[in-house]
Amino acid sequence: METMFKSSIAILLISALFIGCSGSKDLEQDVAQVKRENFETDSVLVMLDSRLQEFSKEVKAMRETYNENHISLENLYKANAVAKKNLEELGARVAEEAALRDSAIAESTGQSEEQIAGLQAEQDSLRHSLSGLTSSIQGMQFQVDSIYAMIDIENLAVMEENMLQAQEEISRLDSSFSEFQLTVADHMMSAEDQLATLERHAKVQDSANYDILSQLVLLENKIITLTNSFNELMAMPSPAQSMTAPPMQSTQPDYTQPAMPNAAKMDYETYKQNYIDALSAYQNGNHMQAIDAFRVLLMNDSSNDYSDNVQYWIGECYYALDDYARAIDEFTKVFQFQDSNKYSDAQFKIAKCYLSSGNNNRGYAELERLIEMYPNSDNAAKAKRLLASR
Repeated sequence: METMFKSSIAILLISALFIGCSGSKDLEQDVAQVKRENFETDSVLVMLDSRLQEFSKEVKAMRETYNENHISLENLYKANAVAKKNLEELGARVAEEAALRDSAIAESTGQSEEQIAGLQAEQDSLRHSLSGLTSSIQGMQFQVDSIYAMIDIENLAVMEENMLQAQEEISRLDSSFSEFQLTVADHMMSAEDQLATLERHAKVQDSANYDILSQLVLLENKIITLTNSFNELMAMPSPAQSMTAPPMQSTQPDYTQPAMPNAAKMDYETYKQNYIDALSAYQNGNHMQAIDAFRVLLMNDSSNDYSDNVQYWIGECYYALDDYARAIDEFTKVFQFQDSNKYSDAQFKIAKCYLSSGNNNRGYAELERLIEMYPNSDNAAKAKRLLASR
């Protein structure tokens, strides 16, 4: 197309120069002038073609992006209007030059009819090309107008307004969610504080329950001990029985302390009465007084039938005073007496001393030893219950 434009313009200008320069003596100069004007015309056409290509690219780009930005379509419309105006101006200039060339052809003489006919044909071809270019531009303008008409400005404004409202709603929801997170965090902290308070209260309650349980255990042990001492007193033979059936003399040696010097050995009834008085001191809580009284009995006669009981109750006194080490020593001495009825009681109390002092492993071992050695005793049943509860 560019070559056709150049050829047409060149022929037109050459013809015009031939006609306009009738009467010129130097035809070569006229031809050179025509070539110069043809070069200028070529430059104009190149510029026009370049603008047309740029415009086509802009139209194509706008067609691809018109849905994304309607402002670009408005700019394209303005650019198209400017290009159309420039094209109209260029067409007017070409038409004016063509009129001048026609006038020059009409006035010129000396050119052959064949050259004139060829120049007119080139001119008609140029006009046809310009007409086609104008039609193409008008078609593109129609497409641009159609695209622009498809954009509903009111709907676009409504969509933009809805988008703004949606953004405001999202911002509001974000703010509400942030407040909700802060509220949840506060509630969690409050719940953790309450849980910590409840745990402290539970620990205090557990401690109080443990103290109560310990007191109950101590009270139970005291009741059992008092019951045993009472039963022991009740089981003692009456004076008449002691006269008819004097106690058997034990062959157990005096392993505790030697008899008090210059002190007469107590008779059976005196020994028994002093034993009852010592038990009464223990029952009244006078443990040190009871210990002294029990020791006097052992120093006076360690072979009496009640001497193993006396030794056992010394251990009970130290157990009541929470002196578990001394109590273990005193309970252990019970086993030095032959055929004592206090073996299982002493063994049970030894286990209790270890448990009360915190040495649970040794305490449980002593309970198991009790079950093995005295399986039919009441203390064996107690030991089994303690072992089951550990």
